[in-house]
Amino acid sequence: MHKKIIIFLIGIICTVGLMACQKTNINQSNISDTEETYKTVLEMEMNANYSSSDPFENGRLFCVSKDIEILDAEVYFQMDGDSGIVEIKDRNSDEVLWSNTWNEKVSGDTVTVSLNNLQKEKEYVVRFTGTKINHAVVKVSFESELVQEKSRPSK
Repeated sequence: MHKKIIIFLIGIICTVGLMACQKTNINQSNISDTEETYKTVLEMEMNANYSSSDPFENGRLFCVSKDIEILDAEVYFQMDGDSGIVEIKDRNSDEVLWSNTWNEKVSGDTVTVSLNNLQKEKEYVVRFTGTKINHAVVKVSFESELVQEKSRPSK
């Protein structure tokens, strides 16, 4: 009889221990989900009907809420067309912070870039310029709560 009670108590202790471990994993999962909410993604998707001009351009504006010495970004690019250039620039001075050119079909290329010395009083633009584009996708992701997309430039 005592053996059954001891086995029963050990079973309860093990169950409680497993439940505690499971709750810890759930809490850690929620922490990483919360961190991902700080991700800012600037996305452009264009097809042949986007513009009648060749080359054509598209862009997304962003700013930072405080000066940042180094900001990492992940750039994803996909294209069916002749050539495409993706640039990240200071909107007012046209200083190019990063640029890459792709030719012909690109099924999906991802590069990580570091942008240096971004200032909170400036506006920046992710710009795509493409020739003979049938379809193109540009996604630039920043894992920082300091980056905000802007819908319109400041005056």
